[in-house]
Amino acid sequence: MPEISISEVVYERVSAFKELVEVVIEEEIDLNTCVELILGQGIDATLADLLSPLDPDTLLKSVQQLGSQHPAQVYGYVAETMSRGADVQARERVKSRLGFHTPSEKSVNRKRETGDAKDPD
Repeated sequence: MPEISISEVVYERVSAFKELVEVVIEEEIDLNTCVELILGQGIDATLADLLSPLDPDTLLKSVQQLGSQHPAQVYGYVAETMSRGADVQARERVKSRLGFHTPSEKSVNRKRETGDAKDPD
């Protein structure tokens, strides 16, 4: 595992802060885990500070550009997130717009188009 050197002052702060972290997460952890949690939170907070002021169009364009440069990672992540049901409505909108339909949906749509569909009410 890679090692990082920190000053004695920061080490003491992290050691003391560990107690607070354990109270918050309701679990005892070792110092390395505590440092990982603190660094992870710091990275996430810094990224949020950088990206929060951006408007949605700029963020969308950034994700699209990222997808162009790293398609497997970005599109795989989006697919995985959607498959977990993160945004079922968004998935349905995309399916509809792109014309993606399951065989059962095609059958229902065909029946509607020919007038053979019965209204469930």
